[in-house]
Amino acid sequence: MRENRRGQANLFFLTALATMAAAIPSAAGADWCMECVSVRVGPPQVIRGPFPDELDAPFTAIKLGDGTFRGFSANGYTFAIDGASLSDMGGPRRSVLVEGEPGSLAECGRWLTSTIRSGASLLGMVHQERICDYGPDGQTDKSMAIAVSEDDGLHWTDLGTVITGRDAPQKGRISGEGDCTMIDGRDGYLYAYCLRNSDWQTIAARAPLAAPLDWHKYYDGTWDEPGLGGNASAIGFIGTAAAYLREQRLVTTVTPDPWFEGVRLSASADKVTFEDFPAPLLVIDGSDWERPAETELVAYTALLDPDDGGNAIGEEFVLSYLYVPPGKGFEERYLVHHDVSLTVESSPPPVQAGIALTRWSDAARTSYVSSTGPLTGDRLGYRPEKTVAYMLTHAPEGVASIKFAECSRHLSAHLDQLLADEGRCEAEGYARERAAGYLYALEQPGSVPVYQCRSASGAHFVSGGADCEGLGEREFVLGYGLAP
Repeated sequence: MRENRRGQANLFFLTALATMAAAIPSAAGADWCMECVSVRVGPPQVIRGPFPDELDAPFTAIKLGDGTFRGFSANGYTFAIDGASLSDMGGPRRSVLVEGEPGSLAECGRWLTSTIRSGASLLGMVHQERICDYGPDGQTDKSMAIAVSEDDGLHWTDLGTVITGRDAPQKGRISGEGDCTMIDGRDGYLYAYCLRNSDWQTIAARAPLAAPLDWHKYYDGTWDEPGLGGNASAIGFIGTAAAYLREQRLVTTVTPDPWFEGVRLSASADKVTFEDFPAPLLVIDGSDWERPAETELVAYTALLDPDDGGNAIGEEFVLSYLYVPPGKGFEERYLVHHDVSLTVESSPPPVQAGIALTRWSDAARTSYVSSTGPLTGDRLGYRPEKTVAYMLTHAPEGVASIKFAECSRHLSAHLDQLLADEGRCEAEGYARERAAGYLYALEQPGSVPVYQCRSASGAHFVSGGADCEGLGEREFVLGYGLAP
């Protein structure tokens, strides 16, 4: 196990992204109205962790014949985890994919990134690496393979490498093409969205569903370039975490983007021309791969169907990602899920995205946490009490709003955590933890008040009731959020 097998590569990617354009703006489809989309992101669920040696790739899952689920987490080795549901993935693991022979394209490991059912078989897209020099000024070379399983992912047969880059390995550089996820495009083809390491661009490739080893890359308007060493057109910084939105017949991608200040959703009708959703799904401070860092890390995003675990999704889906808390290193990796609801309205809504502001409490109800993010470490025992409102994920145009940070301090016997105007945590005597989101400064149609309250123990919390739901005394109105 390596503490951070691929962090340096991701750091280079984020540096490049800061100076280049985002996804190509164009309508995703003739009857698709991106401005009419409304998204609500539910409270976070910490599904798995902390682990130092997992969660180095998107989490993927399948539903088994008995109605239970099998998830896959990878970091060089790929592990299978069984559970009763997609939320029940905290159990023991078993290794199902290991590194290849020395000198092979998979000598550093095999990361299962996505699966597709094909009759009685399970096809897997596998990220692989060679030249395992992960230190400073080191190098590694990435490629993608296809594997097949006849027992729902417990044993795999490597069918061969299908996607490689055009660049040769060089000392001090990450080379190749990898980190792909694979979807069924519902048109007779499998599609893969990959990271090209020579310029940190997203590229696309496809193969007939009936011939899953025959991959060709998209280049200059056609799908004619070979998967092995062929050229490919850059299709924008949309990330590699792809899914197929069934009702709208769109390919969707999600990627953490610190310059977008959150996790960005994009969509495409033609599978190569993507349009960005204008608001982040999650609010993030940054994506610092040099750990530990002051900010949290959200990475390896995925979109999953809650009914079968696959990446063909409906309007109710799961956003999955790796989470490393602020101040922590890669020894504390958590798997986090959010339930997400996507609705296409008849006309553009005033606010398109909201994320749940949830009040959590400890067992004794002497401490509270009011947060839009995951609770980890010594807060894993806190339980959700209520979604008080949905916070906005970016500042609305033409309407006054307030950006809030989550702040904390320790009193003599318990935690005191609250929301404060961004930049005010330290002035109030608290330590800043993370960005929470935005609230309207004044009441708006359809909005609800969010009150700051204080319990008898001195712990702060949020409430939607002017009476603080009988849990303490009201101090003031923080702002106004979207109705839960």
